[in-house]
Parts: sequence; structure tokens; C-alpha cells
Amino acid sequence: MTQLMNAVMLTGYGGLEKLEYTQVQKPIPQQGEVLIKVGACSVNNTDINTRTGWYAADEGFQEILQDTKKNDEEKSTGWSQTGIKFPRIQGADIVGEVVEIGTDVEPKFLNQRVIVDPWIRGENLEKYLYVGSELNGGFAEYVAIPATNVCLINSSLSDVELATVPCSYSTAENLLTKGRVSDIDTVVIMGASGGVGSSAVQLAKIRGATVIAIVGKNKEHLVKELGADYIYPRNDELASNLAKHEITVSVDVVGGEYFEIIFKALSIGGRYVTAGAIASPIVDLDLRDLIYKNTEMIGATRFEPQVFQNLLQ
Repeated sequence: MTQLMNAVMLTGYGGLEKLEYTQVQKPIPQQGEVLIKVGACSVNNTDINTRTGWYAADEGFQEILQDTKKNDEEKSTGWSQTGIKFPRIQGADIVGEVVEIGTDVEPKFLNQRVIVDPWIRGENLEKYLYVGSELNGGFAEYVAIPATNVCLINSSLSDVELATVPCSYSTAENLLTKGRVSDIDTVVIMGASGGVGSSAVQLAKIRGATVIAIVGKNKEHLVKELGADYIYPRNDELASNLAKHEITVSVDVVGGEYFEIIFKALSIGGRYVTAGAIASPIVDLDLRDLIYKNTEMIGATRFEPQVFQNLLQ
């Protein structure tokens, strides 16, 4: 007998009207999978960007949404740069309890509290899939996830609190790992009061780095509490403020008009690393700043399992 569950289905690219609360078939864990009863699953920019078609690299998402001649699967891309297949259950930040296991799964997972690493890894980077984008996620009562992406947890934090970790903290950890941040670095973090930015502040301080946090108006107190060494607002004085420092790493999840400022602020041999562009993905780059300062530019989305494991230690 088919069992049903409640879920929020994304039916296509667009606004909130594309989300439908309905009943669907409860998943059955296949070989190598576990079935998780979802305790909490947070919402973040990844979910919004997937819904709106923001990840399309070849044209603006507004034009995509207005193009009625294409099927939704042809209009845009997800994390894996392939069309999303609808309907889709979103939600990458999953915490819950394993209630069933498929074949070839260790019994130790059964009835245990777990957190999900959202990157499902293939044999190479092109084969990576993201939970809630290329396969169903946690905006439902239950979700089936490969056991290789499930981590046992023993924490006093609630499911809701822990559900803030998978996307924001793993993205931040990957940014700092790819940027090779250590205690000898001075790191500027653009968008430091947001989910990924605030995570990056904390993780950079754990590494012993000097942290320069750039935030919007009236958000200074948020990053001060997290331990940022210097805090500057996004305003006309930003370039002159950054010029006071020898910056070795720029961590950016904002992009847009401030990209040029934090890129030029890097010292010779500096590293620019990014995992987002919430202001705009289209930026101005003077190649002389890249070439003659021996600057590295690093995109950081897909990450290895050890990055996620680092967060749980």
C-alpha cells in the first residue's frame, strides 16, 4: 500500500506561487540510502535562487522567466548546471532521525539523529548533485538520502539550530579551505552579517586569522559579537578603509559593485575566493589587477566530504 506524506513541491521557475503544499508518495530508501524523518530544514538563498532560475549562466533570470517558448527544464540550471526536473522538493539543510535503511547500509544509522551533507558526489565534479536541486530535499516529512551523506550527531542544540549548519557553514568552510586561510592571513569578508558571511567570520577566527568584516548599515554589532577584528560599512569610504590593511584573502558572497574594491585591495599574491553573488554576478575586472599582482581567483561551491566533517569536530 502506497504511503503518503506532506511536502512542499516546487512546480516550476518563478515566485512563491510555484510552491505547492500537497501530499506525495513517501520515499522508500533504495540500496545505500537511509530514510530520514525530517526534524527541521532551513530555507536559504540556494532555495530561492533555484526557484527563480538565478543559476542560469547564459542569460538574466528575468528574461528566462519571461520566455514562455521554453519548457522549465530548458530555461535554467541548478547547482550542477543542468535543467531542474519538476516537480521538485527543495531543502538542503536537513536534520532529523533515520527511521528506515536500505540494503547495504550499516545498522548503526537506524533510529539515530543525523545531519545531512547536501553535496551528493559523483566520480568527478561534473557529476555532483545538490540536495533540493537535482534531487528531492527536506521540505517534506521524509527524505531518502545516501548513507554516505549522513552524519550521526550528538548535540544539545535543537534540530532547528542545527539546520542552520549544512549550507551556510559548509559553504564558509569551503571558502576558507579553498582560500588556504591560516593564522598568518588578513581576511576581508564581504557580506559578513549574512548566513555564509557570519559563518566565515567565526571559522576564520578559529583559524587564527585577522578578520575584516564588511556589512550593511546598522549590522556592525552582529559581526562584532562574532569576533571580527575590524568592521567597515559598505559605503564610499570602503576603499580607503581597506587600504589601511595588508589583505591576503578576499572572501566574497556579494559580488556586484563592491567586487572591484575588495579585489583591488588584495596584496600581491593574494587570493580572491567566492561562492555567491547576491548583489550581481556581473562585475568589472581589470585584468592587470589579476596578472601583475599574481592574484588567484577561486570559485568554491562543490566540496569534498572532509570539509563537512571539519564542521562536526
